[in-house]
Amino acid sequence: MSVLVARLGARLENAAEDVLLTNLAAPDGAGAQELTFASVVGARVAATGGAVLVGEAGSWRNAVVVDDVMLACARVCAWLPPRRKHAARRTRSTALAASARISGSAHIGAGVEIGDGTVVESGVYLDDGVTIGAHCHLEAGSDIRGEAVLGNRVRIGAGTCIGGNGFAYVRDGMNWCAMPSFGSVLIGDDVEVLAQAVIHAGVLGDTVVAAGCILDSQVLIGHDSMIGAHSAIAGQTAVAGAARIGRGCRIGGKVGISEGVEIADGVTVTAMSMVTRSIVTAGARYSSGWPAEASANWWRRVANFRRSRE
Repeated sequence: MSVLVARLGARLENAAEDVLLTNLAAPDGAGAQELTFASVVGARVAATGGAVLVGEAGSWRNAVVVDDVMLACARVCAWLPPRRKHAARRTRSTALAASARISGSAHIGAGVEIGDGTVVESGVYLDDGVTIGAHCHLEAGSDIRGEAVLGNRVRIGAGTCIGGNGFAYVRDGMNWCAMPSFGSVLIGDDVEVLAQAVIHAGVLGDTVVAAGCILDSQVLIGHDSMIGAHSAIAGQTAVAGAARIGRGCRIGGKVGISEGVEIADGVTVTAMSMVTRSIVTAGARYSSGWPAEASANWWRRVANFRRSRE
């Protein structure tokens, strides 16, 4: 621990002992020999003797005090491997149902579980610790990583990527440092994800797509987001990290949903809209895109708008 403190240019407060640190772990469930960080640190971390990256010492035991906690967390990955919350799945026995149909060209990692009647087409990549339920269909070239869990009767389109690291970076001068993804992706029963969609693993928690959702081609679901049951998201929509979409929502094509936004149940957002603030009224309908029209009419509208503001 003392070596790490020196490398970070940090200071150590409330030191109990020089702990031999083995991993960087998420705040919930960090062990006695793991380093974590104080965004949402629970009491267990202080009690077990693990070191904690903090902005100020407070009452934390083995507090490694730094100027920027998230930047320090990203830098630490050069010396301590991050441990995913569900890493234990990688060490379990591989279990492939006898009735599953698995292409010979598919990659099946250690500790993978595949349920009855599931079809795994050619070129599919299943990382260590992935769990696939019964009667799923994984189309050619789909890529599932990071101990992701798929429920029953899930269909994943060709070329879809699930469970890769989230797009979470912190600035270090002119450079960008990647935050590790500690979480995974959880997909409920009866979900359909069409071709070339991307669902990032959670950085702090899990990214969740609840039961009965349908995601169109080229949809992007950012890290730590939550998509409520039976919601539909059309093509090329991007949902930024930590956004929460309620149950039964309908999101049109090419919609942008900003980081941390919350959308109530039953909301409809029409195509080409940009959602930068939470929508709290259930069943509401929101639009912000301009429909296509003749260029002359468009520029006339722009000119009239500008004159109205003068």
